Amino acid sequence: MTDRLYSEFPALYDTIQSEWDYDRDVSFLLAAAERHGVCAVADGAVADGAAVDVAAADGAVAGTGDACLAETDDPATEVDGVPLLEVGCGTGEHTRRLAAAGFAPTAVDPNRAVVDYAREKAPSLDADFVVGGLPELPVAGTFPVVVAFRGVLNHLPPAALDAAVATLADRVADDGLLVFDVSDLPPDGHDYPALDVGEGPAGTYARIVQMHPRPDGRLDWDAVVFPPDGEPFVDSRPMTPFDDETVRSALVDAGLSVETHEGFGPDDDARTVFVARPAE
Repeated sequence: MTDRLYSEFPALYDTIQSEWDYDRDVSFLLAAAERHGVCAVADGAVADGAAVDVAAADGAVAGTGDACLAETDDPATEVDGVPLLEVGCGTGEHTRRLAAAGFAPTAVDPNRAVVDYAREKAPSLDADFVVGGLPELPVAGTFPVVVAFRGVLNHLPPAALDAAVATLADRVADDGLLVFDVSDLPPDGHDYPALDVGEGPAGTYARIVQMHPRPDGRLDWDAVVFPPDGEPFVDSRPMTPFDDETVRSALVDAGLSVETHEGFGPDDDARTVFVARPAE
C-alpha cells in the first residue's frame, strides 16, 4: 500500500478535501444528540448547511451560534464540555468544528503524519489527539458521544468489521450515542478514471482516480497525484464496500439499537449514516 497523501502530503490532502461540508456533518450530529437526549441544543442552534466559525483561536471553542453551540452563559446549554471520541480524525477539520460546537474531543487517527499536521494547524485547539485506529483503539473509558465521519469503516478489511464495531460500542456510555457513516462504494469499481483539479495555497493540483475490484471483494483506490510542486506520485489504498445490512447486523450483535439515514443532509446521497445507542 502506498498511502502517500496521508503519510507524506497531509497538507495537500487537506487542500483536496477542503470542499467537504464538515459543517453539515456536525449539524447532523448535534440534531441527533438533541433528538436522543444526549445533550440539549438551544433553539436555533442547529441549521441545515449553516457554517461553524473555527477561525478564532486556531479553531478553539468558538461558534457562530447559528450552526452549533459555543461557550455561552445560557444555563440550558449542555453541549459545552461534553466528552466526545472522534475516530478517524484525519487533519482535524471535523475536530475543530466539534470543539467549536462545545464538545471536548479526543481525536484518534492511525496515521501519525495527519495527527501531527492537525496539531500543528490548530495549536490552540482544546482537543486531545491520539495516534491509533480500529479495530483496536488506544483510548480507555466511555464517552457520551462517539463519531467516525467519512467512511472510516470502509478502510477496514471485512474480517475486522465485527471487532471494530464492538470496539466502538464499548466506548459508548450507557446513555450515549454513536454516529458514523459508511460510503456507498461501487463493488465493481469504476468503469473509467475520474479527474480532479483544484487550487490550494501552494498552487494547482490534479488527481486521476479509479477504483479497481479485487478478488477478495475489496477495492483498490488508485490515484496518480500531481502536486503543485514536486514530482507526480502514486497514492493507493484498499477499501471495502460494506452493505448496510452487514453493518446493521454488526451493530445489533454489539448490543446497540440502530437507525439509519440517507446521508448527512439532502445533498449527501453517497453514504448511509448509522445512529446507534445501547439497546435497552
